Amino acid sequence: MRKNIGLSVLVLIITASGLRAQQDPLYNLYSFNQYMINPAYAGVYNNFSANLITRKQWAGIDGSPLTNLFTAHTSVGDQFGTGILIVNDRLGINNNTEAQLSFSYKITSGSKTLALGVQGGVVGYKYDYNKLNLAFVDDEGLDMNNDGFSKANFGAGAFYMTDTYYFGFSVPRILNAKVNDGVSTSTRYLPHYYLSGGFIIKPRLTHSVLFKPSFLVRYTEKQVSADISINALFANTLWAGLTLRNFDGVAINTQIQVNRAFRLGYSFELPTNQLVQSNFGTHEVSLLVELNLFKDHFDIERYF
Repeated sequence: MRKNIGLSVLVLIITASGLRAQQDPLYNLYSFNQYMINPAYAGVYNNFSANLITRKQWAGIDGSPLTNLFTAHTSVGDQFGTGILIVNDRLGINNNTEAQLSFSYKITSGSKTLALGVQGGVVGYKYDYNKLNLAFVDDEGLDMNNDGFSKANFGAGAFYMTDTYYFGFSVPRILNAKVNDGVSTSTRYLPHYYLSGGFIIKPRLTHSVLFKPSFLVRYTEKQVSADISINALFANTLWAGLTLRNFDGVAINTQIQVNRAFRLGYSFELPTNQLVQSNFGTHEVSLLVELNLFKDHFDIERYF
């Protein structure tokens, strides 16, 4: 009961303030699929890739974030790529659904690839005020007549990689999402900027293990967060590693190559602040499929 009341108060505060702290969905397994944060990644490898991810954050707390993500992208010839991204993100009274189409162009020289990408689509925002436990129903800061709206948006990104390292920069949704209720205008979403990078370390003493340190920095107005990760690949089959998120959460990440086409991933995250006492952690499950659908597609060992 205490959790329900606490979450309702939290959601009410967020809603009444115009959702100025609204964030993009968080993920832990993005290091195996940069497309979820960067449209330039579409078709960067010469194959078809589809990814399904389910993430439950702060399990055990009623109304905590639940995110379902589906992505599919493919190369088209040697220089182009295209893809689709669909996300449903739920938090308390919020239920947001997004659909984006992306296109990319890549320039390859030997082992070096520079890809530029754009995406565009629609984000639908919905609010279920029946989930609120309100102490006062006449709060002037809460517009309960506005239960949803949709906004078009677009984004862009760049991705550069070699055999041993990569860098990416993207703004998946460039436009603010503003709503006018007839009295005032509130901003429900601010653009997020992503900077990512990583590199491969292959120890000389063994060929069965390699390491991939990586980072991701997110920036939005007056707010910066960062992930620092280290993953290891064993026998070219099993990934295992750790992610430190903004110094207030730590995650264990794994991915196994079941066969040439299928990869299964799982991540378990715990906060290092006071939230650790009130939930059962964050769980993220991933199914990644890679296929050669066209004549110019081929098998490749990829680490990014």
